[in-house]
Amino acid sequence: MIEFAQVECYNCDTMTNSSPVTGDNGTARHTTSSRRTAILEILTQDGFVDVARLCNKLGCSEATVRRDLEYLQRSGRIRRTHGGALLDSSSEPPFRTKLGTMAEAKRRIAQVAAGLIAEGDAIGLTGGTTTLQVARALALQSGLTVVTNAINIAMELASSDVRVIVTGGELRGQTFELVGPLAEPTATQIHLDRIFVGVDGLSVEGGLTTHNPTEARINRVLIDRASVVVVVADHTKIRRKTFAQIAPINLVSVVITDSEIEDDARLDFESVGIRVITA
Repeated sequence: MIEFAQVECYNCDTMTNSSPVTGDNGTARHTTSSRRTAILEILTQDGFVDVARLCNKLGCSEATVRRDLEYLQRSGRIRRTHGGALLDSSSEPPFRTKLGTMAEAKRRIAQVAAGLIAEGDAIGLTGGTTTLQVARALALQSGLTVVTNAINIAMELASSDVRVIVTGGELRGQTFELVGPLAEPTATQIHLDRIFVGVDGLSVEGGLTTHNPTEARINRVLIDRASVVVVVADHTKIRRKTFAQIAPINLVSVVITDSEIEDDARLDFESVGIRVITA
C-alpha cells in the first residue's frame, strides 16, 4: 500500500502545494513528511535536539514541532525530553523513513560504488536503502551477476540486463530482506568478487552493525563469500553502534560515505587499513 503524506499548512488555510515553500524570514518550510524526516536526520547526527532549534531550522511554529515530536514518539522513533527529544537508538526506523533520510548522499554514494564494478563481476548486495540506490545505479549496466537477500533490490533489477540471484529465506517485511536458515544454503555456494553492505552503524570498535540479528547473520554469510567488502554508509552511520554485529571492521576493505564524514573518523578507518572514499 502506498500512502501519501498530507500537507500541513503554515498560517494559511488554502495552501495545497506539497512542495516546500519559503516563509517571511526566507527559511524554507516543509511538508509534514519532509519535516519529520528532517527531524530524524538532525537527531541521527546529534542525538538530541531542542524545540527552539527545530523551529529555527525548519521555519515553523513551536506547536507544529511539538506535534511532530509527539507523532515520532508514538511511532517509536524518538523519546521526548523536557524541551526537546532524543533519538531512540534501540528501535529500528521504518524502511520508508530510512529511504528519505540522507537521500541525495545515498545516491551519490551509489554512483561511486557503481564505478568500482567491472563487466563480468559477481556482486553481492545486502538489504538497505543505500544498497537499493546501488542497485538502481547497476540497472544501467550489463554483464553483471547480482546476488541479494533483499526482494526489493531484486525487483529493482528485474527489468535490467543484470543476472539476479535471490538467496531465498523468510521475508522480514520491515526491511524486505530474506533471512533465516533457508537463506543461507544458496549464499554458501557462490563466490562474489565484491559485496556492497548497508549498515545501521559502523565503527572501528563495533564493526558493522544492524538492528536485527537474523539480518546480521545472512549478511555475514554473504560477506564471507566475497573477495572485497565495501561498506556503503552516509556519515550519520559512522561511529554508531546498533544491536547486532554483522562483522568486525577488519573484514572491510573500502568504506564509501559522503563528504560530511569527520576527519578524525576518516583517520580511524584509515589507521586500520581501510580505504575511505567520499562521494
